[in-house]
Amino acid sequence: MIERLHKNTKIKIISLLSAIVLWMYVMAVVDPEDTKLYENIPITITNLNEIKDLGLVVDPDDNLVTSVYIKGKLSDLQKISANNIDVYGTVSNPIEGQNQLYLRASVNDKVTTEFKSDTIVINLEKSIEEEKNITVNITGVYKDNVDKVDLDKTKVVVSGPRSSVDSVKYVQATFDANKESVDTKSTELELKALDSEMNEVDHVTLEFNKVTAKVSYFQQKQVKINPIFSSNESNLVQDQDFTIIPSEINIKGKSDVINNIDSINTKMINVDELGTNNKIVDLDIPDGINADKDSVTIKLINKNKTKNSTFIYSGDDISLLNNEEDVSINDFEIPDDIIVKIQYDNDSDRISKNDLKLYLDLSEGIVSGTRYAITHNDINVKSITIEPSYITAK
Repeated sequence: MIERLHKNTKIKIISLLSAIVLWMYVMAVVDPEDTKLYENIPITITNLNEIKDLGLVVDPDDNLVTSVYIKGKLSDLQKISANNIDVYGTVSNPIEGQNQLYLRASVNDKVTTEFKSDTIVINLEKSIEEEKNITVNITGVYKDNVDKVDLDKTKVVVSGPRSSVDSVKYVQATFDANKESVDTKSTELELKALDSEMNEVDHVTLEFNKVTAKVSYFQQKQVKINPIFSSNESNLVQDQDFTIIPSEINIKGKSDVINNIDSINTKMINVDELGTNNKIVDLDIPDGINADKDSVTIKLINKNKTKNSTFIYSGDDISLLNNEEDVSINDFEIPDDIIVKIQYDNDSDRISKNDLKLYLDLSEGIVSGTRYAITHNDINVKSITIEPSYITAK
């Protein structure tokens, strides 16, 4: 078998050379004609300036591409790519709405062109301008601390195709309150054109893309609770005749309002309705003020049975709960002594210092300058008073 193959080698070489020569003859002398389809060829509109002068624009959603058949010698077709094909068309008598675009193609003189369809339908829209109000969207962790955002411009002109401009329902500037602040500041905010579902609208132009914003913040303050008793009980003394928890709350509001407030009153309290059990009393919070609590707990002290104990704690005795930021007690301004006063109705209720655990709840995160309440575990006693009741993060 191997010998046979070797014997046919000369014949095989001759056959191969003959095929090559024949192919070269066909290509060089005969050069057959062929047809090739080119797809997604972009279309140029030749009278675009005329269309613009009429106040019209091409619908931006129209897909201005077409397919072209090119016929010619095989050698010529091999030299043509999609980049060499120029397709263009003219809109006769442009009007708003649907128009016929008549297509022509330019390649080179050695080939001919043919379209699947030599016209396509395009939509022309009126180019319009419309003035829109600018709204402000406040986001971020501390958005509730923002009083107001004043913009240097409150309106902007939106231009573009009629359908696109009509779909713009809002022009919005967004301020991200990602840092706690109390000082008024100026910043630049980017504008976005949005539809009714708050999605950004394409194919429109804004007269300007940014505005300058002046951001004002609410002021915060820690104030005492002032219990208001009926007139015949006005001689009651806090921590001697009654206890109130918490004794202070955090309020927030405009600076011109909050600066005049040193305490928050309770609603009128009728002592006859109080006892040694806890009673919730609503606070009388002024208009324009936000408070972290709207009520406090109050009860009378039974002096005939009440007994007292006093314990002194240090910073090392305070545990940190929900400490996701892994801070230490040294990150707070700790006094030398934390005095805890405990009242009992009976000697049998007395506890030791080890029974009472102090801690800070850090679930709201750590912010420098913020005061955190010192709290304790549940203990069955008459009352517990901690002084100071708050410590401040450094």
